[in-house]
Amino acid sequence: MAITLNDLLSTAYLRLDVVVPGAPGTMDEPISWVHPTELDDPTPYLQGGEIILVSGVAMADDSPTPAQRGYSQRLVDRQVRGVGFGVDVIHPKPLSWLVDQCEASGLPLFSVPLDTPFAAVSKAISRGVLNDQGRGFAARYNEQRQLLRSIQTLNPVSSIVDRLAQVIGGWASLLNPAGTVVESSHPFIPLNLGMLGEAITFSAVGQAKFMNVRGYDVAVFHVTSPAGRTLGFLVAGCHGTVGTLDHSLVASASLLLSLAVTPVADADRSLGRLRSSMIRACLEGDARSVRPYARDLWSDMPVEPLVVLRVCGDRDALESAERLVEPFHRSLAKDLHPVLFGMVEGDLWIIVSRSTAQLWTDQLGRDSRLSVGCSSGCIWRDLPRARHEAYQACAEAMTSDECVVVYGRERGVGGLESIVDPARMRAFADLRLAPISALRFNASIGPHPSGADRSGGAVDVGAVDLLASWLGNQGNLEATAAAFGLHRHTVSKYLSRVAAALSVDLGDPGVRAELWYACRFTRFVSRAARGRIDG
Repeated sequence: MAITLNDLLSTAYLRLDVVVPGAPGTMDEPISWVHPTELDDPTPYLQGGEIILVSGVAMADDSPTPAQRGYSQRLVDRQVRGVGFGVDVIHPKPLSWLVDQCEASGLPLFSVPLDTPFAAVSKAISRGVLNDQGRGFAARYNEQRQLLRSIQTLNPVSSIVDRLAQVIGGWASLLNPAGTVVESSHPFIPLNLGMLGEAITFSAVGQAKFMNVRGYDVAVFHVTSPAGRTLGFLVAGCHGTVGTLDHSLVASASLLLSLAVTPVADADRSLGRLRSSMIRACLEGDARSVRPYARDLWSDMPVEPLVVLRVCGDRDALESAERLVEPFHRSLAKDLHPVLFGMVEGDLWIIVSRSTAQLWTDQLGRDSRLSVGCSSGCIWRDLPRARHEAYQACAEAMTSDECVVVYGRERGVGGLESIVDPARMRAFADLRLAPISALRFNASIGPHPSGADRSGGAVDVGAVDLLASWLGNQGNLEATAAAFGLHRHTVSKYLSRVAAALSVDLGDPGVRAELWYACRFTRFVSRAARGRIDG
């Protein structure tokens, strides 16, 4: 405990006497330092918690000067712990007006006899402050030793978390990279970890977060491997305002957890290779040979019906996605929704129960760096078909604005065009329509429908747009002409020029089908024409 005014007054050799006891409890407040001063307003030079020593050199006997009015109240506002008045230096006793001010403001006032130097009071306070700091260092050293001993136990992860909660006087929880609690000091903690939001899921590696949630001082620290890989998060808190929690102890615990968990993380590299081999066997339809090892590799097999997810992206994004589905420590985490996963040829493949597929696609879809393809439902022996669907859906996601594409539910997926890679389809479309990509028709000349208003019409019409509109209208010249404000004979003439440029017969159903797909995927068609052909 820090030195207080009551401690100072009980120091016999100082022979200090209480004149005004001050407000209740003020004499038990900790003293931070001592400051002798004769200034009428010393508050600009104070930080709070000090004892003021005065001899009254500048103080009048009968009444305060204008500058000394409100003297004690200013000290109270600055959280000064008390005033020591040196008697028989100038005045035989504390001045009456100073006593009145201290009584009115609740500021403690004590007398210092002439044969007690102010230096003796200062030394007594400084020794008390230093002793308090020494006790604090000793307590901190003892707490650090308790944490260090935890790493030598049979279950160091659990021991470190429990011991941390004890030394901070609160609670602590260890989370996996996905934000799921895998170890906790208490069965129930007084905080919904979901309230921490991005402080857990999206904080940078090595970054600590501090906050006050529902009256609890909370700290979040990364638990990382020596290579900088996130292994989990340590969340600790205690009841109080910001600053109540000892952050240095939480930081020490996070470092010890890194040491305790790193061997497991190193073993994960070998485990990753096994998972890749086993997930490949599943996707090829050989789930029976994988089942005996599923509990060790992933904790269990998901329940039919199943869904296959193909996840593509850069290396960092795929590592983040893998952390979402990979429990931090399977012996600690009881997973109620098993997930099979592994890297195959640079892509992350995931097999989940269809009932939880939406949960995983929502989580993965939050990362804009990822492209996710989701298959339709299947059973174990039908995984090769689901793998093909997930592959095609992911290819569509990579060439569109969607992060997640579900096979059969999005444009272009589950249809005839999904037989080939969408990127190849776009390349074919641009090459097929290249001869007419720059061909345009002057729509301001030629016959138009009687009464048609050409003042606001287009000056020219692109050949690709005209072809796309005609195909979208199923070869109807009247509907196509109306869309562009032209006469149907004009549209017929323009289409003849398109057919000649492409060297095709537009009356051939096979040619029409081929050009319809080309117009859907080409980059030469305008937004308006694309809307007509998609509609």
